[in-house]
Amino acid sequence: MMEPDRIAIILRALVYVGAVAAAGGVLFSLSFPSARQHVERAVERQVLLGCWLLILLEPLRYIAFQLAVAEGDWSAAFAPGMRWMGLQTAVGQAAAMRVLAALALVGTRLRWSGVSLAAAIVMIASFALEGHTVSSHYRLAVAPLLLIHFAAVCWWFGALYPLLASIRRAPPEIVAGTARSFGRRAVWVVGALVAAGAVLLIVLCNGELRLDKPYQQRFIVKLALVAVLLSLAAWNKLRLTPLLVENYTIGAAKLRRSIRFEIAVALMILLSTAWIVSTGPSD
Repeated sequence: MMEPDRIAIILRALVYVGAVAAAGGVLFSLSFPSARQHVERAVERQVLLGCWLLILLEPLRYIAFQLAVAEGDWSAAFAPGMRWMGLQTAVGQAAAMRVLAALALVGTRLRWSGVSLAAAIVMIASFALEGHTVSSHYRLAVAPLLLIHFAAVCWWFGALYPLLASIRRAPPEIVAGTARSFGRRAVWVVGALVAAGAVLLIVLCNGELRLDKPYQQRFIVKLALVAVLLSLAAWNKLRLTPLLVENYTIGAAKLRRSIRFEIAVALMILLSTAWIVSTGPSD
């Protein structure tokens, strides 16, 4: 049987995937309206998949939390005085925010952009209520950095599947234009992501480089994956996007393969993030 800690890491990683898919799909729709009409179904599928992951998994995480508090005793975990304990914690409140945002997206199915954007913002903001930044002495400073970091992650990772779908379904000129636009904006978004992440790491580790600590060792793994992803993104922008204009058939085939690899690396980064969060900066 899998250890409870490993189950918790996997569940948390899937929550990240759900939030990125849902919020990222909304951000793609709003950022690239010319491409959206060609990949509307793909974006809707991505958003709904992300929402249902959150709706199904957050209650499981809640049950696991209650059982952990009650040391595995079901009757104690859900006794009248205990059953809502999880909602009094930051983790429970953050999960409730994500579920409510997911229900709003499922109910509206991206029909109203204002509601969709509000739900995406709530989903992203929920992560500022939990995690290591909550216990930081500099919470007021690092919470906005976390929001910037995660919003950038959602925008970037959440755009990958719609971009892949656009290669199959959109006209060549739309694909090339969207790829160029994505590349231009990604320079700023990724810059904000990396800068915010670097400051967060420095603050959480009190500016100390201690490679004997599991937290920093795990972060090195994540940084290596991020380096791979940045290399792929640079290759897509500098070589494959221009190739779409020079020879669309070859460029589209190569870009499709590259984005699939990018998606795989992005999923590994989300898993590594859940792995990192399972330990503390001081461990």
